[in-house]
Amino acid sequence: MTQDLIEMQNGLCYLEFCRQVGVNRILFRRLIQRHPDLNDLLQAGPKEIAEIIIGPPDKIRRIYTFFNNKRLQEHFAQKAKSAVEQGIRAVFYTDPRYPGRLKEISGCPALLFYRGQDIASIFAKEYFVTLVGTRTPTPYGKMVSRKIVADLAASSVVIISGMARGIDAEVHRTALQEGATTIAVIGCGPDLVYPPEHADLMEEIARSGLVISELPPGVPPRRQHFPARNRILSGLADAVVVIEASVDSGTMITAGFAGEQGRDVFAVPGSILSPLSQGCNKLIQDGAEVLTCAEDILWRLPKGALQTRIEQDVRTAVNRSETEDLLTRVINA
Repeated sequence: MTQDLIEMQNGLCYLEFCRQVGVNRILFRRLIQRHPDLNDLLQAGPKEIAEIIIGPPDKIRRIYTFFNNKRLQEHFAQKAKSAVEQGIRAVFYTDPRYPGRLKEISGCPALLFYRGQDIASIFAKEYFVTLVGTRTPTPYGKMVSRKIVADLAASSVVIISGMARGIDAEVHRTALQEGATTIAVIGCGPDLVYPPEHADLMEEIARSGLVISELPPGVPPRRQHFPARNRILSGLADAVVVIEASVDSGTMITAGFAGEQGRDVFAVPGSILSPLSQGCNKLIQDGAEVLTCAEDILWRLPKGALQTRIEQDVRTAVNRSETEDLLTRVINA
């Protein structure tokens, strides 16, 4: 059995275990810290499980019975095989490949499912910015999205969004056109596409970046999934940008999570007459940074992405000048 298959089977089994036995995130993390390998846990007896998860004897028996149900294990093995064949992978938060920024947040997912490139390579990159906004953008919002993303891409920033209609789709498409790495965080299983018209976009993202979800394969998009998804959108990033949003939108939930997580929040100012600028203008009133160009973000990123780029450009210019001077001396000698 390959490592991908083992990890997927472990992940699917653990999630179903939490659902059936009623284990919350804290207990879930405690369990996988002690037994990240399901086969190891299967060797544990009720006494050892009771040391990890404190609870009544009946609950401990249910846990032990669940993990020793051979028929269930065969079921998870088949589901895992199907998922891996579709290019889906699983990563526990105890795994070194798990995104480091996400580990910092309260309530981080104990498990992520993803499609696309190697997750460790993607999250080894330096700068990550999440850009979100309304599903019904104005021409102004679309134009701003393209401009900001193109300029961030020039500084090798990884672009994150939620693959929703409107601003999110504009962000992903521009990132792909500019050759930037882009990550889509979705509110359904990574084998499903929502909205359905973004099937081609999802495949493009998976080819060069990542599609991420805390939901296992086969879970359809439901309204309650998206607010929870938004904490991942902000948690993965160094900064969060709101381009257009009404005051009561899901985008504002993402901005709220970003503030709680200690991320820099930027908002694009807009007309006081436009309902789609009311959310951004309120964020600015409440202390968000005003975003007028990509440089506003780049100066604030860890290590100063803009400063780094300028230093590189200066070094390139100096080297070019020295080379030209040398050639001139050789020619005139």
